[in-house]
Amino acid sequence: MNNPARRPDQAAPPGRLQLLNAQGFRFFFALAGIWSVIAMSLWLWFLAGGLRIHSHASPALLHGHEMLFGFTAAAAAGFLLTATPVWSKTPPLTGWPLLGLVLAWLTGRAAVLLECCLPSWFQAVADLGFFLGFLAFLTPTLWFTGNRIHRIFPGLLMLMAMGDLLTHLEALGLVPEVARSGLYLGQNAIVFFLAMTGGHIMPMFTRDALNARGEEATFAISVPLEILSVLTLTLVVLADLFFATENRVGWILIAAGVIQGVRLSRWHGLKTLSAPLLWVLHLGYLWLVVGLLVRGWSRLTGILSESTALHALTVGAMGLFTLGIMARIALTHTGRPVVASGVLTGAFLCMTAAALLRVFFAPWMPEMAIPVAGGLWIGAYLLFCWKFLPILSTPRPDGQEG
Repeated sequence: MNNPARRPDQAAPPGRLQLLNAQGFRFFFALAGIWSVIAMSLWLWFLAGGLRIHSHASPALLHGHEMLFGFTAAAAAGFLLTATPVWSKTPPLTGWPLLGLVLAWLTGRAAVLLECCLPSWFQAVADLGFFLGFLAFLTPTLWFTGNRIHRIFPGLLMLMAMGDLLTHLEALGLVPEVARSGLYLGQNAIVFFLAMTGGHIMPMFTRDALNARGEEATFAISVPLEILSVLTLTLVVLADLFFATENRVGWILIAAGVIQGVRLSRWHGLKTLSAPLLWVLHLGYLWLVVGLLVRGWSRLTGILSESTALHALTVGAMGLFTLGIMARIALTHTGRPVVASGVLTGAFLCMTAAALLRVFFAPWMPEMAIPVAGGLWIGAYLLFCWKFLPILSTPRPDGQEG
């Protein structure tokens, strides 16, 4: 039976591309979920011996590059494109400018996949184009919001762009042995980003949830603690960039981890255990604390490898926190109930198990733990895609725009 004809005054429903292009989080959260599955699958395929990589960079460097400057950068773009209109009280980025940013990100990923067929300079230009375009939009928009804290985010995005640039300078043969520093710079910028984002949204989300069920909780901001947070994380960035071989950097990492742990302890995380969309953020932030402490301990003692310590931050903090914040923003801004379904809770548990395996079991059982952890990562983001790709590409059920 045919659908009844629309009335002349009734607007045609928007297509999927039009919907995805209506808000930055729709496109970029979808791309982040899809690319996290593709990039991790390619890495596991390589580890299993089934994929040969022809590249100027090592396979491990390519893996780290795509998880930082591909997957996590897309998730950060989705968050900032959603938050910036609220902070700056300006219209969101939509239409051709947003589509251009999306195409720049896609071009960068395509250039990485086709590196064997493309000159290194083209790969560098294609990959860096996304960061330059995003900075051109974000910097003037956030610089004049009236809140100086917002100016940190363009700075962190610039650090990510600099880290990406360093990896390409080595690939081009222009500056030797700087790609590793580029990855550390990108990772530390993301850690800084998570700390700033967590401090802004987690007390608010937790307070609102507790108030909704009749519980009182105080979330007073300690200015000295926030200053110490910014100071110690800044020192981590500088120390990894200029004193990478110094074991004394471990003390800076431990100090940063302690400060972040004190901040987290003030946000009433234990009261969120009945709400998966809240505990996933608190658990992700706890992994950030653990990652900084383990990195520091590793630098001072050498007991754990640097790779293991780094994965506490990348799999634990970035993987879990990113999954939780993308889910919450997607539900909120598409007019759905902010409640975790069984599928979404399963994704959170998969990512938690992936982090535990990669950090605490991989040092002793790498042949088993690393592939299983990677498979759990893929499972978590497959569940995210299954749940959210339809949500991100369909209209809001309340009929509102966005």
